Amino acid sequence: MQAARREELAAQREQAALRRAALVALGASGEDLVDAERLLATDDEDADEAQIQAAAEALRARRPELFGDVRGPVAAAPAGAPVESGWGSPTSATSSAAGSVPARAAAPTR
Repeated sequence: MQAARREELAAQREQAALRRAALVALGASGEDLVDAERLLATDDEDADEAQIQAAAEALRARRPELFGDVRGPVAAAPAGAPVESGWGSPTSATSSAAGSVPARAAAPTR
């Protein structure tokens, strides 16, 4: 009886690992991963990898916010304004007045 119970628990752990792996592969992490695990639904308890993957992809389509960065469109710079490329100012490779020491890049604002 004890051996059967151990096998059942091992199968449950394997099923949970398959579900978690499918969600992580699609970009879920942290608290969103926990939420996605709770929302992941399959037709049967003994779903195979393909069924789990299909269910995870369906969940991703319904709830994309659980799977990594979902960003809205970025507004364009006003006409005539320089476009910044990442950290610092638009011209982060400028030199100081002496010309020998590069200028310190401005800290990004939030």
